[in-house]
Amino acid sequence: MIERLSLGETAYFYHINTRLSNTFINKLFINISKGKFGRPTKIVNEPYSINNKDILYSLCIFKYKGKPNFLDETGSEEEIKYAYLLLIQYSNMLIINKKNISGLNTLLKDFITDVDYTTISRLFLSDSSSFEKLSMLNMDINSNSIRKRNMEANDLRTSFSSIYSSKYIINNIRIKDNNSRISLALNTSKINRLGKKVSIEEYFKWSIEVVDRVESFELSESYLDNFALPVNSHEILQGLKPASILFLFNELIDDFEKGLIEDVVYSFNQKEIHIDLHKYLENFNSYCDLELESSRSSYQKIKNTLDKNLKLRKNKTSLTISSHKLKNIILKYQSKDMNLVEYINKHQNFIVTFSDIEYVYTNKKLFRDTKLLGSLDIFLNVLEPYDSLNSITSEKGNYTSTSTSFDSNSLFFFIENTLATDVDYLFCDDLGNEFADFISIKNLESICFYHAKNGSSQLSASDFQVVLGQALKNIGNMNTSTTDLQRKLSRWKNNIKDTNISLKRVGDSVEKGGDLFIKTINSPNSIKEIYIVVNFLSKSSLEKGLINLKQGNSCPNQIIQILWLLSSFISTCKELGIVARISCLP
Repeated sequence: MIERLSLGETAYFYHINTRLSNTFINKLFINISKGKFGRPTKIVNEPYSINNKDILYSLCIFKYKGKPNFLDETGSEEEIKYAYLLLIQYSNMLIINKKNISGLNTLLKDFITDVDYTTISRLFLSDSSSFEKLSMLNMDINSNSIRKRNMEANDLRTSFSSIYSSKYIINNIRIKDNNSRISLALNTSKINRLGKKVSIEEYFKWSIEVVDRVESFELSESYLDNFALPVNSHEILQGLKPASILFLFNELIDDFEKGLIEDVVYSFNQKEIHIDLHKYLENFNSYCDLELESSRSSYQKIKNTLDKNLKLRKNKTSLTISSHKLKNIILKYQSKDMNLVEYINKHQNFIVTFSDIEYVYTNKKLFRDTKLLGSLDIFLNVLEPYDSLNSITSEKGNYTSTSTSFDSNSLFFFIENTLATDVDYLFCDDLGNEFADFISIKNLESICFYHAKNGSSQLSASDFQVVLGQALKNIGNMNTSTTDLQRKLSRWKNNIKDTNISLKRVGDSVEKGGDLFIKTINSPNSIKEIYIVVNFLSKSSLEKGLINLKQGNSCPNQIIQILWLLSSFISTCKELGIVARISCLP
């Protein structure tokens, strides 16, 4: 049977703490083929020698029956599928090739450790290598930010600017080196050389070649140094104090779209209730602050509205969550059931920030943004202080049916009379499906979106997140289509409901304003700007906190969260060629 195998050059590579014995492998094969039908084909620790290099390989092939995924459970129809597991032991490593096998890492967890993230990412790099594809995760904790990015080019080193790349964690890479294309999944130690299938002997040769590369690897400078760097010291993780968590459910939703999850139930007291997980996740607080239960506790309370017992646990080498309520939510996959807590902890699809601003934890690893603290002056330059914001007490003020303008103590009045005084058109777009609170147009020079938020404190991370989230959510509307703009124009001809306040604040006509919007957007020399206008953020207070942070002193969590939010907002604007401005208290 082994001679008949035709495999792609792809595998998971792990360090092994000790050789897998015949007894263990036999038990492993029994476990993975349990409940299947027919007698499995098994080979256990068979020796094989290639070019004076000795390996041991083990193989298990079996059949199993499954319900066709396009039919419900009421009928008796079944289809026959095949699964296999190939294990290769060479030197101090284990190579795994598998199909239709689940839960294997749990069975092997006491024997294997991942190959270092940095080693995998740079294993096949040379002076002639080109980066054809990068799949990246944003470290940004703002729930409205673009979460993942896939970039492709002939060589991304020349096509993708690395100026703001330190906020991105690389998950997958495809590189081209000479005539080979290699895909690397950095979180799972999976290596795939793209090309035709090969014989088992050629596969063994390729596996040995990769292991030899891993064991002789020497670190050198690389284009990848520009991105967030993994930190392998578990001592650093233990010394960090978690401050906030952002849950990421995109991959779970993807499993629904792919049809991998057949049903979701809430199981309690031996009863199962079918639930709509999409609606449940919509009500779930994806971004939450953390609260330490006690100085000696390894748990931190996750502040949210759905489960008061939701907690984050700091383990020796990882972070996990616990929740009685989420544990009762059962995801029914085609091959097995899994509760929601188990899913979250297995995939680790969350981002945790710490009181030490440079670090984040996600995808089972600790990462460090090496450029964040060095960019503090850039962040502060975006903040524009105004003494007049001290007298602001509301966002819009109070208005009546006879009102024709906004109250002088409102942020809307401040925008009109301080920030947008030299424009050709100004529209109030507040309420309904808004692009921004205000939009200004200066003939062929600039388009500005203004987002306002009133607050009572001088440092409110939660209020800041709301207004930045609104800005990021609508950032794409700066390049709106003529069709979408037409819907706006008909609305801008009206007043704010039950008032005499015209939505067209400056300009001769709505139609001409719309025409100028399109012309200015398309002008190659025009500037796009986003103003964040708030009265709960003090530049001097933030600056004082950031100086303490840069000097290594303690700093309130609010300062840390604001810095993360500010960093991600500015980075997004810079990448899109948008000027970011934040009007705030002195």
